[in-house]
Amino acid sequence: MILGMLFHGTSVFFTFESTYDAYVHIFFADHYASDWFSTWDTRWYTGFTTTSYPPLVHQVIGALSFVFGLKGGFIIWSFVVTLTLIRGVFVFSRLWVGEHSAFTAAIIAVFSSSFTEALHIFGQLPSLTGIAFLLNACPELYKWMRWNNRSSLFLGLSFLAVTTSAHHVTTIFGLVFFILPVLGLSVIDRAQTRIGNRSLHLSDFLREVWAILPKAIALCTVIVLIIIIVVFPYWYWSKSDPITQVPIPHGSRDSYIDVASSGLVFFLIPWGMMLFFLPYLVQTIFTKRNLFIGLSISLLFVLGTGGTTPIPKMILGSNAFEILTLDRFTFWATILSLPFWGDFLVRIYKTTRDNSLSLVNLKLSKILLGFILAGTLLTAVLTVNFKFFRSTQPDKIDIKPIVDFLNVDKHYKWRYLTLGFGDQMAWLSANTKALSVDGNYHSVRRLPEMTSRAVERLENAKYLGDEGLEALRQFLTVPESYNLKFIFSNDKFYDPLLYYSGWEKIRQLDNNIIVWERPDVPMVPSVLPAKDLPAYQKYMWGIIPLSCLFLCVVLFSARDKTWDHINLIPGDSRASKPLNHKEFYVSLGWTAILGLSCTVLFLHGYITGNDKTSAENVVKAYFHAIDFKQFEKAHSLHDPDKRPPMDEFLVQTSLKSGILSSYAKLDSISISWFPGTSENEKIAIVDAYWITALRKYSSRHSLNLVRKGIFWYLYPEFPESYIPPDRLLSLPELRRFKHGRRKLNMDKLRFEDVFDKPEVHVHSSTLIYNDGRYSIIGTLTNVDNDPAFVTIDGVLYDENNNEIIRYTAADIIKHTLAPLESTPFRIDFSTALATLDLENHAAPVYHRINIRTMVTDSEGYAYTGIHNVSFDEGIYSGTLHNFGDQLAVIPQILVSYQSRGTGDLIWVDAVYLPEGIGQQRSRLFSFPGNIPESCVSLHNASTSDIYINGLSMEKSLYLDRLPNPLFAGFTARPESDTLISLKTNIFTASIYTE
Repeated sequence: MILGMLFHGTSVFFTFESTYDAYVHIFFADHYASDWFSTWDTRWYTGFTTTSYPPLVHQVIGALSFVFGLKGGFIIWSFVVTLTLIRGVFVFSRLWVGEHSAFTAAIIAVFSSSFTEALHIFGQLPSLTGIAFLLNACPELYKWMRWNNRSSLFLGLSFLAVTTSAHHVTTIFGLVFFILPVLGLSVIDRAQTRIGNRSLHLSDFLREVWAILPKAIALCTVIVLIIIIVVFPYWYWSKSDPITQVPIPHGSRDSYIDVASSGLVFFLIPWGMMLFFLPYLVQTIFTKRNLFIGLSISLLFVLGTGGTTPIPKMILGSNAFEILTLDRFTFWATILSLPFWGDFLVRIYKTTRDNSLSLVNLKLSKILLGFILAGTLLTAVLTVNFKFFRSTQPDKIDIKPIVDFLNVDKHYKWRYLTLGFGDQMAWLSANTKALSVDGNYHSVRRLPEMTSRAVERLENAKYLGDEGLEALRQFLTVPESYNLKFIFSNDKFYDPLLYYSGWEKIRQLDNNIIVWERPDVPMVPSVLPAKDLPAYQKYMWGIIPLSCLFLCVVLFSARDKTWDHINLIPGDSRASKPLNHKEFYVSLGWTAILGLSCTVLFLHGYITGNDKTSAENVVKAYFHAIDFKQFEKAHSLHDPDKRPPMDEFLVQTSLKSGILSSYAKLDSISISWFPGTSENEKIAIVDAYWITALRKYSSRHSLNLVRKGIFWYLYPEFPESYIPPDRLLSLPELRRFKHGRRKLNMDKLRFEDVFDKPEVHVHSSTLIYNDGRYSIIGTLTNVDNDPAFVTIDGVLYDENNNEIIRYTAADIIKHTLAPLESTPFRIDFSTALATLDLENHAAPVYHRINIRTMVTDSEGYAYTGIHNVSFDEGIYSGTLHNFGDQLAVIPQILVSYQSRGTGDLIWVDAVYLPEGIGQQRSRLFSFPGNIPESCVSLHNASTSDIYINGLSMEKSLYLDRLPNPLFAGFTARPESDTLISLKTNIFTASIYTE
């Protein structure tokens, strides 16, 4: 226990904040600290019930937080759990092995890589609490089953009640994998005691089973009742509000051969040095006395292999396989193996003192023991410091500036969203009463936008592929539906999506977090819906768990300590002897084979994976370095005789801008090889595929490689040679500033501080059907004297005038319009309809649009021009020139297709240039003419179908005064039936910061 406190008690201070789950449990603890008997929390997912997770650990941390704070409470309970688990390993091990072996198992448990990983990487304090108390319960139940010690029965059941109130899953599976083997062991020992020293036969065992069966059934029944009663509100929630959502992918279900990282985290690290005693484990657990625990360990071992084989899915069934995280089975298998791991080490130690061995074997046994002990300690130390080798969370974020921002000017009256925070978003939630649309406990998600996709959190959408980004895009497009006004971004990957979805960057906080705002979002209603539980369930939830813990402590303190030293196993079968020759050589050979295999695999991986040993490795390493902005490494991969100095290379790199160089993540690359001018040269044509928040991109690169000695290098690329003519550029500019509230007042806004709504005029709005998808296209103009922020909602109706669905224009529109500026728009319903069962609705036949406007102090970036537009073989091309003073980081071109004969709008699309455009520079662009072939116009909106700021456009003063601004289009062929109009929308930066 002292070792446990020294090792884990000191290191947990430095590791718990970077674990996956610590802040989640701290958030739940804050809920109970704020309102102990409340079972509803509004801060996540627009509200969820806290009875969805067993409360004991959270309530203990919450109670401790009144004195030590939330983090202090988590750390203190980590100390308690560590000591409880070490004691549990010791008393549990004494059931199976001798006193010295159990003592060794307890010491080894301190440095167990599975326990270390669960505490210092995963932060799974509830499951650790559950297993710690379960281990302590098993010997007490053994005492009762074997000797009818009633005090042990009550103490064991109290341990199980604590286990259930901390982590019910541990009790459920523990009944099968822990308690039943212990009950089987008690039957075997009872039978062995009855028959004396005679060998135990199956008939003896069955006779004892028949005698003890009623007692065992009664015990199991009581355990089941404990599971039901202690967390009854949880079962009530599961029954009344069952989880109906797409399963969330988890690495423990991967094939560990195909996904090496999952195999490392969920198999190799938990087993650690235990892999070196597998032959001894197999030999030991399949003896008569250890048969039941042997079956448990074997089944857990197989289930813990995840998707590596089809066996776990066959055993659990498809539904359970997709819901459970299978790493728990590996963790339990390692815990059950600890008694025999300790016995193995004791026997090796005794082998080193065996005088019957030759001098060579004595030295080998000492080497074997030293290797295992050193490896165990090293594995534990490396596991504790895992975050230094592979980052599991973003860098620590100071949340105080965010909390202060939410408290100023009643910003907490709106919901917020975090991006790039990792699990620290739960720590932010624990420190503010402001509400988030996101959350960090996926089992309680109820919004169909999330449950219909494999999306655990919006916060890490970019790691979830298309489904994650689509879910995030839906929240960003219609934030008013969720009262979502503020986004705190710690990852610039999302900046393009935020900007083109109509979000405005308003400030950078002191902690470098960027705040984005949607200006036209209403406040959260003063009264929010909540699912209330019966009062008796609230009191059960708030009282029973801590009562179980209190009762357990009382019974443990009053236990009969004489039973702690009873020889639980008949005879002296527990006494560990030196390994016999066969066991010694098998263990030594297995260790040598496994160690040699690991060494060979490591050397092979190092040699073949070296960045410069092959041309393919150089190309892959270069793109990996560019993707992760490792510019020193990228520089080192170039020919040392021709590459520029490092500072010049960085300058050249900084001149590259755009969505691919600054806001994209590399998905994959494919390489085609061509011979160079000599056998030491090669040409690689690389097709790179990129993921961005807006679109998926592909880019083609031609790289020249040269071999020098045994290493390959890249030829350096030369930067753009064009230099703008003006050294100093001066531009006249009209600037605006919104004062907001001019008088300090926490009440409602003063009337004189309220802006008029800018007037806009809609020229056209058409409902389009194309291959099962519905869209609304149109054009509008800001006819006001003030810049306008514009939001357009489209509503589809069936023939019976029933509303089917409504959605908002996302990125195919310019949201911010200068006075008299026009924009096309397109509203796509495909994303929204993905969460709606259209089979139960009639087909849309007409539509309406609702337009909301607000005065803004931004007009967008207008210093760009398009010229030299041409059309050839279905491809439009031209030149986009930036004559302003800011870097056009991500240029967007809105393309409007019109009928030459009638001028009717046919289609609207958006083109994003993959590269940015520097000040006074130009960029060629091209895009295919992208008019859907099966596009059908279903309905043209009349003025009565268009509402602007709540008023019908029939009453507009500007009706029919303005011509359609898209009539003046470009075309390269006089005989073409289609005209195009191009409009730019630019995401800018004032300096080269990308």
